[in-house]
Amino acid sequence: MAKKIGIFGGSFNPPHIGHVAICEWLFAKDLADEIWVMPCHIHPFGKELVQFKARYEMCLFAFGEFGPKVHVSKIENTLGGVSHTIRTIKHILEQYPEHRFSLITGGDLQAQTSEWIDFDQIKALVPIISIPRGPKSPIPDVSATEIRNRIAAGESFVDLVPKGVAVYIVTHRLYR
Repeated sequence: MAKKIGIFGGSFNPPHIGHVAICEWLFAKDLADEIWVMPCHIHPFGKELVQFKARYEMCLFAFGEFGPKVHVSKIENTLGGVSHTIRTIKHILEQYPEHRFSLITGGDLQAQTSEWIDFDQIKALVPIISIPRGPKSPIPDVSATEIRNRIAAGESFVDLVPKGVAVYIVTHRLYR
């Protein structure tokens, strides 16, 4: 039987407790057997990011508690260039035809679909799992921007990221 695999892409700049909670929610709802976390190589909307290696390694710490159920992937780094979701999905479907993939997105995606390349084609290729957002959401309302701002201001941020991520950020002096 084909595995249900959730494609969880993002900048993960840094990965935080909201990202971890999304995985917990997906597994609790039996929406995925595995989740493939895919930090982008170059953000399609031009966001400034710390280097891929740092974001990849922080994701290993953030999602390590899930063991083999969550795989942190280097696919977008390997593909290189700007990380467009359509390109990544086509690559994954070609490389892993034995699995059933879904794309994990935030509940606020609808406001951004006009900015995505070939969003209608993405929807035709894979089902989309929309993660609830807002005050009634089971997912903590955490922003990577808020985390980076706290770090830059010398404020505490450790309550917003998994412990291993906090240690990595401090050790590597990121976001200062």
